[in-house]
Amino acid sequence: MTDPTPPKRKRRTADYSIMTQDGETILDKNRKESKRKRIKLEEDHAAKLREEAAALSKLWEDEISKRPPATPGTRGDRKFYARMIKMGQGDCIALSTPGGRLILVDCGSTSKEMEETKEKLYTKRVRDCLADPKFLGPVQATNERGEPLKTPKAQLVDILVFTHSDEDHYNQLATVLANKPNRVEVGRVYHSGDFAGYGAANRWVQSHARNKDLVRKVVHNAVDPTKALKDGEVAGEITLGGIAVPAAVTATDIDCLDAQGGIRIVAETDPACTVTILTAGVAYDYKKDKDAAQGKNRGSVVLLVEVFGKKLLLCGDATRSTEHFLMTRGKYAAQNRIRLAGVDIVHVAHHGSNNTSSSAEFVKLLDPKEKALISAGKEGVSSHHLPSKTVVERYVKRFVDSGREKKPPHSGWAWDSENYEPAKSVQFPFKAPVYITGSHGDLDITWERA
Repeated sequence: MTDPTPPKRKRRTADYSIMTQDGETILDKNRKESKRKRIKLEEDHAAKLREEAAALSKLWEDEISKRPPATPGTRGDRKFYARMIKMGQGDCIALSTPGGRLILVDCGSTSKEMEETKEKLYTKRVRDCLADPKFLGPVQATNERGEPLKTPKAQLVDILVFTHSDEDHYNQLATVLANKPNRVEVGRVYHSGDFAGYGAANRWVQSHARNKDLVRKVVHNAVDPTKALKDGEVAGEITLGGIAVPAAVTATDIDCLDAQGGIRIVAETDPACTVTILTAGVAYDYKKDKDAAQGKNRGSVVLLVEVFGKKLLLCGDATRSTEHFLMTRGKYAAQNRIRLAGVDIVHVAHHGSNNTSSSAEFVKLLDPKEKALISAGKEGVSSHHLPSKTVVERYVKRFVDSGREKKPPHSGWAWDSENYEPAKSVQFPFKAPVYITGSHGDLDITWERA
């Protein structure tokens, strides 16, 4: 009698345990080959993105180089201009390079001072600054023959830098650059952190950027590879838009690492002017800097401008952890200590906060030659106590100890938390060139060839 349930047929399968000559199984070998191909594809894709970004950047540089020679007192007249605008509790700095590049660093305010809050005078100040011929300039409403244009030409902010995503550093951009009286566009954009966290500024940039591929997150937080990582610390990276930043080949290469390890974003040669990102995206809390939980402040972009043999340092809301990374922990800390020693002018970090920034070690290293500038309100936000009288006096002492005392002294306002409980905003004499926007108004810099 035939068995109603025939025996099951064995399923034939490949024998992946067969050993190859080098002792690996065929499966192991296939996996390694797939991984090698995947890595190669990723490297090729990253290289292509780098080439495309470099080509786009070069297009902008070529466009700028074709601008006509500037008349004295206007952008591109071979002088360097900067203005730190009085924003109350906020930050907005305009830079105009000798070659005519307009750079805007931050544009925000959460001013709590009555006149600033009610009238939004800081908006008018930013617009007035940009309309100044030394910066963005007036609207071009006529053609080369002097005939009126139906639609004025769009103006271009060559470079926009958002140091970090605290509101008082970005929330006024869309208002200030609204299409009145004309359209303003932007070339390259550098930001720290997730750009989705920049609210209306993000939306404005997305609709006004000449090319969205040049809106990029910048990270410069690689740790010195010779030092062991601390608990919770990671090795870090140096990337633009998630792509590793290559080393510069020539002195005019941009979006590249210079010889000292900074990311060079401006490289003019006649006269020489460079703008360099020294750090961005520092995440580790090296010094218990009392930053907010998200660590936005310590992740601030820190910029160094070098022109006519002078140096201007812009610190955003950098904290003591950022300072420690720059001086000690970062991959290029040794180079930073050399290039930061004896800067000419410093934009003091985090509105002159003593809780988070301006360590005595950092102030001593900087040892500014000309000025220390602080963006803060005259009385500002009572809960913030900015600027701190302690920080002001720390910089004043540095000037005095270095033999650069200012005579006669001028006066300004700062929060005194050592002699008053609760802290109180007080006016006192500054014996050194330390200036605060809330006390002294817009702060201007003009440098030219000696």
